[in-house]
Amino acid sequence: MLNKNVIIEGERIFLRILTEKDASDKYCSWINDLEVNKYLESKKATVQDLIEYIRVRFDDPNCLFFGIFIKSNNNHIGNIKLEPIDFKKKVATLGILVGEKEYWNKGLGTEALNSLIKFSFDELELEEINLGVYKQNIGALKAYEKSGFKIYEEDVEAYKLKVLKKDY
Repeated sequence: MLNKNVIIEGERIFLRILTEKDASDKYCSWINDLEVNKYLESKKATVQDLIEYIRVRFDDPNCLFFGIFIKSNNNHIGNIKLEPIDFKKKVATLGILVGEKEYWNKGLGTEALNSLIKFSFDELELEEINLGVYKQNIGALKAYEKSGFKIYEEDVEAYKLKVLKKDY
């Protein structure tokens, strides 16, 4: 069973598992902001929608859904998750969102990625982490490349990337 009390420390951020109490108007505003949700599947949400979304992921034994928090002020600025995690195959799919625009382009997404990748390889003993990203999402692509992800597949709109433990 996954430890849902885990906290992953970075230099400027920390990651902790989200609970229903983290569903806030601020978090909701990210999902409803056209600039923030541009590359998300979800384009609109209520706080109640977020409570349910968080609850489902908290209860899922194959999901770790973290909030990204600033160490200096405990400000919740985004989310990062592994979903699904296939423990038999030692593979997980990653997703990340930095919702607070004032924290964009400061390397915090890359720090969150690196922190979760290290945890995934060292503590969860995963061998591969993959993700999908739209080609126009240049900021995310740069962060993924800085974190060691490599493109392994592409279609007209998107890339599929992965990072392997043996290469990390």
